[in-house]
Amino acid sequence: MTNLTILYVDDDAKHREIVAEALGNAGHYVTQAPTATAALELLQRGRYDCVVTDYDMPGVSGARVVQEARNVHPGATVCVVSGHRKEDMQDLPAGTMLLRKPFSVPFLLDLLTPR
Repeated sequence: MTNLTILYVDDDAKHREIVAEALGNAGHYVTQAPTATAALELLQRGRYDCVVTDYDMPGVSGARVVQEARNVHPGATVCVVSGHRKEDMQDLPAGTMLLRKPFSVPFLLDLLTPR
């Protein structure tokens, strides 16, 4: 199994902590960010194999996190998790991987794990 370095971004603390713990229990290294602004700073300082971000957050949206993750870590897997419909997220870059909330952590792991 490949141990991934994952940045998990969500302003819902309980949801973020539960998912991050599950990803960690699966053997991955998880850094949590409570806001998109915090995630943007972390993207500049660290190296991540995967970036998973909520879409709807106060201030800066997950779309900005996706753009920055692609710029700074072009080889990283980037996924947006949201309760919103795809049609409501028109500012996401083309080809952005979407996962609808609620989701199962095993399914998320399957999406993030390289083949």
